[in-house]
Amino acid sequence: MEFFEYRNVVIETPNSAEAEAYRKLELNIKMMSIDKETQIIQCTSPTSEDGKTTTSINLAAVYAEKKKKVIILDFDMRRPKIHRAFHKPNDKGFYDYINEDVSWRELVIHDESNIDLLLTGRHISFPHIVLESHKTKDLINELRTEYDYIIIDSPPVLSVTDAIIISSFSDGVVYVVAYKKTKKEDAKQGLIQLQKNNARVLGSVFANVDVRKNRSGYYGYYY
Repeated sequence: MEFFEYRNVVIETPNSAEAEAYRKLELNIKMMSIDKETQIIQCTSPTSEDGKTTTSINLAAVYAEKKKKVIILDFDMRRPKIHRAFHKPNDKGFYDYINEDVSWRELVIHDESNIDLLLTGRHISFPHIVLESHKTKDLINELRTEYDYIIIDSPPVLSVTDAIIISSFSDGVVYVVAYKKTKKEDAKQGLIQLQKNNARVLGSVFANVDVRKNRSGYYGYYY
């Protein structure tokens, strides 16, 4: 189940319908960015296991495929998943930048997929306070000058306040809901929370839809 959840179809099956769906997602974000830059993209969801991490890694793969310089930030500090998605040890990362004054450049992992990663590292107490710190803002500002796109895998909106804080320094939010899993009321309330806090919601990914008869497949559709 974990492997399926974090499958990077853009890399593993580049000619599949699932991979093409993520390319359409990237195209839609591009169209939404004609009048306003969308460089920092937050992927979140109403609740856990709705598909936000899978969306994060596949969207990043589309940018890498287009030869863009892209990095994924794992800011889901309570339940980090990016290291599992890329099969990396989570022994260093954002914790070291915040608490040990290690340069973020020393902490970035350069994956063979041409996607850079900044993992969480050790457990951070009070993530919401850390996310609001000047040090986090400095990091974001520096990354803006180094990368074409910054994908932030953030916690679910209804679980903690972290997602709302992250939306304040993101250029746009991709809101992920899972077919036959996300409760309609949860999806509604999560969206209301983002809108109340003036988040720029780009749209939604409807994830986990089986689009082929007699064959299971992970599919994300942007609308």
